[in-house]
Amino acid sequence: MIWLHTYLGVILGWLLFAIFFTGTLSYFTPEITRYLMPERGSISQSQQSMLAHSFTYLNEHAGEAEQWRIALPSERSALWSVQWREGKQRQTVTFNNQLAARENETETKGGLFFRNFHYTLQLRGYGGRYIAGIAAMAMLLAIFTGIYTHRRFFKDFFTLRPQKLKKWTTDFHALAGILTIPFCIMICLSGIFIYAIMYLPYTANANFERGERGVNSQIIPSLPSLQLGEKVIGSDHLLNVPPSMSPSMPVPVPNYAHIQEKIANQWREPNPIARITVEGVGYKNSRMIVERSKATTVSNRADRLVFETYTGESLKGYDDETVPAQIRRILYGLHQANFAPIGMRWLLFGLGILGCALIATGNIIWVTQRKKSAKQNPFTLALVEKGNVAAVAGLILASVSFFIANKLIAHDVAGRAQLEVNTFFTVWALSAVHALWRAKAAVAWKEQFALASGLCFATVAIELVLFKDRIANSIEYLDSVYLSFIPAFFVSGIILYWTAKKIGLRIANADISAKDTKPSTCVKKEQE
Repeated sequence: MIWLHTYLGVILGWLLFAIFFTGTLSYFTPEITRYLMPERGSISQSQQSMLAHSFTYLNEHAGEAEQWRIALPSERSALWSVQWREGKQRQTVTFNNQLAARENETETKGGLFFRNFHYTLQLRGYGGRYIAGIAAMAMLLAIFTGIYTHRRFFKDFFTLRPQKLKKWTTDFHALAGILTIPFCIMICLSGIFIYAIMYLPYTANANFERGERGVNSQIIPSLPSLQLGEKVIGSDHLLNVPPSMSPSMPVPVPNYAHIQEKIANQWREPNPIARITVEGVGYKNSRMIVERSKATTVSNRADRLVFETYTGESLKGYDDETVPAQIRRILYGLHQANFAPIGMRWLLFGLGILGCALIATGNIIWVTQRKKSAKQNPFTLALVEKGNVAAVAGLILASVSFFIANKLIAHDVAGRAQLEVNTFFTVWALSAVHALWRAKAAVAWKEQFALASGLCFATVAIELVLFKDRIANSIEYLDSVYLSFIPAFFVSGIILYWTAKKIGLRIANADISAKDTKPSTCVKKEQE
């Protein structure tokens, strides 16, 4: 058990750290995207006024479209957009708090970069999700073998010896493991269940038409295909239309006021609507699908209601999913934590960071213990020791560089989003080169943590100097999501600086000990 626990960590530790670290950042995917797009500010409009404006805009600019979609902002995303489809062509327009259409939005992958990397490793077409699945299964094995390895739970939990770094690392590894056991099991199991059909395709291939590819379409409830009939003519369909929208408009207007009244009776939380889709625009049998906010459910699929678009009458909605499908969606929702309020998200973020520390300290302990053994291959030992630097400090450095690149690359540069991604991987690769080049891994640890700290402080400085207007607007509209990033980077910089300083002190003490040892050795030889 101990052997299996050790070498699962050594072989897959770097991969697991990358998956856990980017997954931890993914708890704030909408917030990161919002932070990286200066034009994204708080939306203080009511849902009623946003819907009125959205439908008016779509009537004026997309009256001949086949489908409309309205995405309403949440406290986290501040994204208000309309989209329409004509044939295979789609067009999207976003709005600001002044009801004006935004132009030239910042091109960035935003928080989606970290989320997608978390489960695809940027290898979407090359088996990235399979690699992530193997890592999740290995992590489960490492958890259960770790329970056996550190079976003295109470003693390990209350033992933390800060006097000696080696003992402190071992104690902290055991403590982090005990604290994160339920979290790590939940994350790994739910991650595997999300792609259960992909990882276990044989049953699907044997029992479903089109096998693995067709199973979702057969087991997930859907609405019947819409057979378009007659076009809506005149304004007889209009009931309860707000005075701001004249019945004489040439394009038929969806009866959303009547629909909103029905929704208010069923979904009683504030701002319950997340998205509205209108299918068959302009036809009598057109339907409107209203999707509820996910903040009210643990599942990754929220409630949906279906209405006749131009009369507002309720239609038969989606059938209930099977119990296995519901369990999978709940596990999916637990993994993403879209339901979690801000306090719970920070708790999950903290557990994710502890999970990262658990993986990192495990690999460091392996190196520390093997240094005492004369049997260990020096090349393997050096490779793991230097690789730990690139996998941990290098990934942190690359992530902060991603944010710096977003702030410094000009707004009108072509392929701007890809340049941010290229910056991330370039810095990560350079950190590996730097770690291999340095004779002592401890020096590489110190320098990379110090540089990451400097970049955190630089991010704060850039924000305060180049984005004064956004800070002022955020203070005026109490945009806590954006404003929280400034102290977050500042605190991260302090922690990284403290870590670099501690490593520097350890290097200095080691050098002093080495100098003290050399003379005593010479004296002993002279005496002999």
